[in-house]
Amino acid sequence: MVVRRTQEMRREGTVHPTHVLIVDSAVQLVKKKGIAEFHIDDLLEATGLTRGAIYHHFENVDQVLESALLAIYVEGVNGNIAQVRQTLASATTFDEFRDGIVEANRLYVKNAKLRELRKLRAHAMATTATSSDLAASLAREQQKLTDEYVVVITEAQRRGWVQEDLDVNSLAVFIQAYSFGIIIDDVSETHIKHDSWALLIESFFEKCVYAPQPRSTKRSS
Repeated sequence: MVVRRTQEMRREGTVHPTHVLIVDSAVQLVKKKGIAEFHIDDLLEATGLTRGAIYHHFENVDQVLESALLAIYVEGVNGNIAQVRQTLASATTFDEFRDGIVEANRLYVKNAKLRELRKLRAHAMATTATSSDLAASLAREQQKLTDEYVVVITEAQRRGWVQEDLDVNSLAVFIQAYSFGIIIDDVSETHIKHDSWALLIESFFEKCVYAPQPRSTKRSS
């Protein structure tokens, strides 16, 4: 229950400062060294704490790692939500909405920081197979992102930008699926061209997602 309780305490603002220090330090170590190279001695050095202090807040190293993975996952979700709000929810015209999706696709595959974050988020997902506590926490965070997309898509349908017969929840999950799915290319021996991937997604949206627009609506350069 440590991972779930930590998440609740952070929301309530009641989590102990030492607990925050441990998790934040673990996050930085995981990002820098990776899961396989994470060692308790490194955490002790990074925090300046004793083993007793660490194990006062966590039962074992696995719980520290799970809390770090959750924090990293939350970071990714919050980043995606911010992007949705900035590039999609703020659109006032169809052209702005369409260009926002194109730009988001291009940035998502090109950003090296996001590439590494995807791998850690994938590790967090895999860990849910053996941790029901982490699974429950990730489910709540993931739902926040899906709900954010649903709000944007519903409004886009209302404005006549997205085909009204498409199920908003399914489309919300689909968008996340292809966005996160680029991780397959991240770990491949050879890589696709980023612009080719973005153009493929753009073509799909033009044919299968966007509602027909008046002839006066032209593609922005």
